[in-house]
Amino acid sequence: MRIIIVANTSWYVFNFRRNLIRTLQKDGHEVCVIAPCDDYVGKLVQLGVKHHALLLTQRGTNPFREINSFIRLLHLFRVIRPDVVLTFTVKCNLYTGICRRFVKFEQIPNISGLGEAFDKKGIVNYIVSLLYKSALAKSKRVFFQNDEDRQTIINRGLLPEHMCKRIHGSGVDLKTFCPGSFLPQNNSRRFLMFGRLVPKKGYGLFMKVAKEVRLKHKDRAEFWIMGIVDKSRKKSKELLEQILSLQKQGIIKYLPPSDDVVPVLREVDIVVLPSKYNEGIPRCLLEAMACGKPIITTDWKGCKDTVDHGVNGYLINVDDCRALEHYILKLIYAPEEQLKRMGSMSRRKAETEFDENQILDTYRAEIHT
Repeated sequence: MRIIIVANTSWYVFNFRRNLIRTLQKDGHEVCVIAPCDDYVGKLVQLGVKHHALLLTQRGTNPFREINSFIRLLHLFRVIRPDVVLTFTVKCNLYTGICRRFVKFEQIPNISGLGEAFDKKGIVNYIVSLLYKSALAKSKRVFFQNDEDRQTIINRGLLPEHMCKRIHGSGVDLKTFCPGSFLPQNNSRRFLMFGRLVPKKGYGLFMKVAKEVRLKHKDRAEFWIMGIVDKSRKKSKELLEQILSLQKQGIIKYLPPSDDVVPVLREVDIVVLPSKYNEGIPRCLLEAMACGKPIITTDWKGCKDTVDHGVNGYLINVDDCRALEHYILKLIYAPEEQLKRMGSMSRRKAETEFDENQILDTYRAEIHT
């Protein structure tokens, strides 16, 4: 079969879907990627895929630019003639679904969060709902990364229940992300947040608590942020400025983004994500679990799937600054044996529920059906 992966960035495909590409190639499929050009196109070509450029903004709303992107995508489908198309983000899911009205192929969309437009009320929400219903109605199967998003789509009557399949996020490569030796930090516990610098992921809350804890328990805790600026968001750049300002004050340690986060994960003790962002299951939490780290995150869709409260971490309510500070202090003064035990439970949860191989097998089964 000829299989196409459509994505917002080539960076995303290489970093998060290359094992899927390798699996499909081993099965004898020809794999193509349609995505904007960036520094990762060459790496994709080295994997043996054919790359086709698409000018597609992640969050742009200029109607002329969006129509042009859609026409280009439709043209590529007509030229390549795929058998199956795999999509993972809102625009790619919806635009590809509409293209199926003009070109015959099977689509397997992956709903890794319904998108910020779905959070809005009124006409915007109504239009987006209609797009979901019309674009995805004839998909081969629609994957959902958390049950809340799946139930929302079903309860609104946008898709029938039999078409909507829950999967456990994107899964995590358990060989790449694995625990290192436990290294005590001279009574100083290191807390890490990492990922895209999007305010809704809770960076503001993390920094606020960091100020309070560093003021009262300076020698007992360090707060690290490793983040990549989302160039499509003005607030992301402003967030980086705030982080760098706090770094100058000795409150935050900022690390530039990296394709290899494993060495950083092995240096820290706990991973934190006080998010209220509308996504599937945060990949940073899956990677932290696989590396055997306790987690503090929100009792929020997707996030809460990664934590058994009190076992491998703690859940807090959204925007609950006091609770975040409480559990950070709890882990600062917890015995090393407790951290080891919670970390081992994170690893066990990753192995039993979030093994990437389970996700890859799910894709293979749908494609071969």
